[in-house]
Amino acid sequence: MKIPFAAYADDCTVSGGVAIDTDRLSDMLSATEEFEIDGAAFTALDDGRVVEAGTTAICLDDLCVIAATGPRGNQERRLWTRQVPVRARIGPYSVVGYLHSAPTIDPFKSAERRQIVALTAATIEYTMDGHVAREHSDAVLLNRVRIDRLEPANEAEVQLSRGLDLQAAVDARSKDMTSDLFD
Repeated sequence: MKIPFAAYADDCTVSGGVAIDTDRLSDMLSATEEFEIDGAAFTALDDGRVVEAGTTAICLDDLCVIAATGPRGNQERRLWTRQVPVRARIGPYSVVGYLHSAPTIDPFKSAERRQIVALTAATIEYTMDGHVAREHSDAVLLNRVRIDRLEPANEAEVQLSRGLDLQAAVDARSKDMTSDLFD
């Protein structure tokens, strides 16, 4: 099966398509060191120039973050997990999202044992051509060997990174008139 592919390296973003023969992209990445990208396009972080390369091989070690696309895997193998808000620094990228782990396991210790660390409801922030870029993804895959820092965040950080402000502004001088709604 061929799926869309988007990734982030130290000096560029990478897009194209990749063929997978596993249940999920993360399974394929965990089982390989190098893979081919069809219709590869590399966009430089320093000036935004695009280099198209057709079909090219890329090493997993060259990538920091990969957008999780394609099938979600075998539903029968899924486990109930708790989600923990985290922030990661990985190369030139800041990533905020939810790390999932079994309820009884320290999520950070669990992440140390994986080659690919998945985050959901993630936001990737970086600088391209002198401007801050922010991209949202339902799920991203972090290359664990490239993670500089993985630490707890709070719920508000994850929500704000996605442009959701859950905190309504309240003027301390305002009068509560909600009881008038139910008369």
